[in-house]
Amino acid sequence: MAYINFKEEKDVAIDQLYKRRENNRKLINSISTSKTISKLYSPNEKYSYKNHNEIVFGGGHPKWEEDLEEIADLDIACATFNKCIFSNVKFLRCKFIGCVFNDCDFIGGGALFEDCSFVKKESEDKPNLNVDDNLSCEFINCNIYAKFFLSSLEFIIFDNCEIKETKFDLCDVSSAIVINSNINKMFITDSNLSGFKLLDTYIQDLEFKDKDKSKLDEKTFFDKIELRKKDRDEYEGVYTIYENIANKFKENNLTNNFGEYYFLCRKVQRNVLKPMPKIFSTVGLLSSGYGERPIYAVYFSLGIILIFSVLYLLFGVVLNGEIVNFYDLYKISFKELLTLYNESLNLSVGMFAGVGLTEAQPSPASYMLSNIEMLIGILMMGLGIGALVKKIVR
Repeated sequence: MAYINFKEEKDVAIDQLYKRRENNRKLINSISTSKTISKLYSPNEKYSYKNHNEIVFGGGHPKWEEDLEEIADLDIACATFNKCIFSNVKFLRCKFIGCVFNDCDFIGGGALFEDCSFVKKESEDKPNLNVDDNLSCEFINCNIYAKFFLSSLEFIIFDNCEIKETKFDLCDVSSAIVINSNINKMFITDSNLSGFKLLDTYIQDLEFKDKDKSKLDEKTFFDKIELRKKDRDEYEGVYTIYENIANKFKENNLTNNFGEYYFLCRKVQRNVLKPMPKIFSTVGLLSSGYGERPIYAVYFSLGIILIFSVLYLLFGVVLNGEIVNFYDLYKISFKELLTLYNESLNLSVGMFAGVGLTEAQPSPASYMLSNIEMLIGILMMGLGIGALVKKIVR
């Protein structure tokens, strides 16, 4: 009955982030010092191994995508871009090796990265057979308005970024980490999100516009979205995001992951329902967690048994041929009250489980209560067993 432990997944992702940054730092220092890199790359002399401050790439007023200024076939190694502006620019077949973008703005018509690479896998050590460096790039404190098309963004890091109107189309974003960021709008089309981690990030709009299928795996993780405004628009937006994520996991036959985000979707959706649907949704949540929390059925059943055991005392039970109800409770001692409640509890358990009566019986005033409890018991047994079997089968 596996389910996503969000705290554990976050800890794992943060540990991965730390190790990735350490790996990047070590490799960047080594390559920058030696100025040697795999023969697969030809580092551009103008940009590689340098810090670039407040440079403008492109510029001008917003342009159509086909009119963007093109920068093609550049290999940029171990460069740091500080407070640079990327506007109306298209990078074509460019390779970014260990590059860091600090406080950069992607504005105007934005930036298009087509057939670009942001990762260096080949190891510089010998022997390097079956050894990968996985040197990745990092965007820190950036305002990103971009389109990534046919690009490799494996192991990339987006930290404390504002991401708006950004699209990943036919990209490999496997093992990427997005952390402490705000996503205004993100589109994903037929991309590889295996091992993708998104945590401590507020999402306003996340859409999958697949023509085929985006790939997710069991290591793909989307953190819970912390609500800010708690108004109708936010609730509707967040539950739609959870629904989109759940459906993508379902398409990838990851039913346990689907169940977790389906549960979150229904839980948030409950806040915008009308009174009657909201009541049914609340019952579904409490009774079985919308079929995703079998243990809820146990808690709910125990609660029903305890509630009805008190109701039997209030409306009356027949004990030793006499009807005892709340009018008589103040006349008896505490010890006698405990004995009476024990009989009432036994009666409630018997009614809920449908196994019959013990010493106590419901009074005529309690017949309706006993019938209702028996029906609830039958429903809860079916619901609880169904939820349990579904989780086991998964």
